[in-house]
Amino acid sequence: IGNALVGHSTVFVGHSGVGKSTLVNALVPDAGRATGHVNQVTGRGRHTSSSTVSLRYRGAAGNGWVIDTPGVRSFGLGHVDPANILRAFTDLDEVARRCPRGCTHLPDAPDCAIVEAVAAGELGPGGAARLDSLQRLLETFAAGRRGPIG
Repeated sequence: IGNALVGHSTVFVGHSGVGKSTLVNALVPDAGRATGHVNQVTGRGRHTSSSTVSLRYRGAAGNGWVIDTPGVRSFGLGHVDPANILRAFTDLDEVARRCPRGCTHLPDAPDCAIVEAVAAGELGPGGAARLDSLQRLLETFAAGRRGPIG
């Protein structure tokens, strides 16, 4: 895991009690982050970390930053504007400019330039996975509303 941290700032985010601080302590031996126990009955951890802290990772292959965060009790996307989802995929957003007006970019969208670009290999080996991620997010929001995205 250490090599993946080199040259990056890596944020550990997740539910309480999943081991974020334990992992940070293993990666940064002098971190001294407080850790707690998982309740055996509920399977839930407790909010042991109460602050976010950025720590310098120093590995054999180089340095990076690890950021430990307090546990998350719940997570939702209700506040996200669906029109902004495509913009977060900058490479796909660029290709989407070639899409017909009103394109949903979903698997059944006719003449979707993104789908066509992935099929033609224009977006490289990771293109299909990026498109799948985009479509899964868009489908989540499309379930609640219908119409063009982006």
